[in-house]
Amino acid sequence: MPKTNVLANLGVQLGDDRNKYFYPWQWQKADRESLAPNFIIPRKALNPDCVGKRKTARQNIYNFMSKPRLCIIGTGISGLGCAYLLDKKFDITLYEAADYVGGHTNTVTVCEDGEEVPIDTGFMVFNHQTYPLLCRLFRELGVETKRTDMSFSLRHDSTGYEYNGKNLDTLFGQRRNLVSPRFWRFLLQIQRFNEETVQAMNDPRFEQMSLREYTEARGYGQDFLNLYILPMGSAVWSTPPELMMDFPARTLMHFWFNHGFLGMKNRHPWWTVVDGSRQYVRRLIPPFKDRIRLRTAVQRIERREGKVTVHAEGQLPETYDKVILATHAPTSLKMLDEPTPLEEELLPVFKYQSNIATLHTDDRFMPRTRKCWASWNYHIRFKPNGVIQPSTHYWMNLLQGVSQKNNYFVSINAPDEVAEEKVIRRISYEHPLFDLKAVNAQKRLPELNRLSKNQTTYYCGAWFRYGFHEDGFMSAVNLCRDLLGEEPW
Repeated sequence: MPKTNVLANLGVQLGDDRNKYFYPWQWQKADRESLAPNFIIPRKALNPDCVGKRKTARQNIYNFMSKPRLCIIGTGISGLGCAYLLDKKFDITLYEAADYVGGHTNTVTVCEDGEEVPIDTGFMVFNHQTYPLLCRLFRELGVETKRTDMSFSLRHDSTGYEYNGKNLDTLFGQRRNLVSPRFWRFLLQIQRFNEETVQAMNDPRFEQMSLREYTEARGYGQDFLNLYILPMGSAVWSTPPELMMDFPARTLMHFWFNHGFLGMKNRHPWWTVVDGSRQYVRRLIPPFKDRIRLRTAVQRIERREGKVTVHAEGQLPETYDKVILATHAPTSLKMLDEPTPLEEELLPVFKYQSNIATLHTDDRFMPRTRKCWASWNYHIRFKPNGVIQPSTHYWMNLLQGVSQKNNYFVSINAPDEVAEEKVIRRISYEHPLFDLKAVNAQKRLPELNRLSKNQTTYYCGAWFRYGFHEDGFMSAVNLCRDLLGEEPW
């Protein structure tokens, strides 16, 4: 039994190791009555600078004891954003199934002639116009960034067409296209789409139209679909072209407009993080780094009597006041032992596509015309049985300026194209698939976080909007505002 002294009358039990615990000798009566019997306060719960300063230390104890316990599941940009904004208000613990922090923020280090070359494999680029919250976060963290190139190319093997939309020189990288009537008709359709989008994206007639329905109604040709809108949309959302046809037309048009994709004149400058996007994660997590549990997959969440019990692999069940599920919608639903009708209605609507990102040095899939090489390169080839085999390839040297010695690429879904001896790393990611049903459900997602002041379960993720880094962080900011009842930042 631990030794006790006169403090036992105050409801405080002393431990054997006096250096391990802090004893507040001068508590007032109200302070004493607020403590449960036999409560021991670890010294680590206090700010070391406050120990010995009785009034300040006492207040520090109350702050620690009064903080609600919050569990955050998932350490992508949404989960980390919540932790960053809520750490001072809650006693937080983060659970992560993977062996690293960051989700799609995943920088791989390649050794090149004794030097380390950091290469991003997930989140790579951003701009100031459509990523305002992320830019503010980077400024606050002191993250160094640099300008980058955001060009797009297509290599279409069956037609032989290759182009890079960066400028007129690269657009006609294949000089024979200058005198190709078919190629000019194709370009005129792109111009028409760009002009019509400004009006059509707010036209209620097209609100419930898929890309397939919209392009048919507008009379766009097959070359426009197969050589431009489907390849580019598939590259942006890491979605198979056949599924892109179900993408909501107005959502795509708004995205094109907001991101400066409508022509060469209104393009936004794009930026990347110096030394890889992991740099912002390293600057963000120190305040709560010791409360992140890696390789800890949550299997089940029980909600009983205003509390949440989290059952995780290899861990004893733990009870929290609140839980934030910063995971993909289907993953979140699987964790709930008893989903509510609203959760069962909204969460299953969101589907995901599993994609393999391969970091490698093989350039066989790039445009044959070197002038057509771009930061984003879409390759369409056909198997002997006629089945289309599309793949996206990021040229990291141009996209992030990673090396002057070797070419590095990150390819999405190109398992047969990359020579095995040139593979550096393969990583599995999941990307959201958006259709009209999902976009309509997004309008109701805020309801999940606004049920009552006493609710225990909250949600966030990039699937709340377009599926990108800004969207994930925006969902975290919005959730924290709902949770706190005030601006969190």
